[in-house]
Amino acid sequence: MSIQVEFRGGPADGTVREYPFERALPSLYWQADVSDDRRGVYRREGDAPDSITGLWRYAFGGAR
Repeated sequence: MSIQVEFRGGPADGTVREYPFERALPSLYWQADVSDDRRGVYRREGDAPDSITGLWRYAFGGAR
């Protein structure tokens, strides 16, 4: 099972990724790639995925 995540704000704004999780975690760490300094911590918005898109939304919580 997997979840689809949409990142809002910060360096990953608008990025959609799939994660092999059974449930959405409270926060996620995002980095463009290993050699890139663009990274940040994102916090889950809400207790359910978006009712229209089915995406879990995560808001930028700050650079790391």
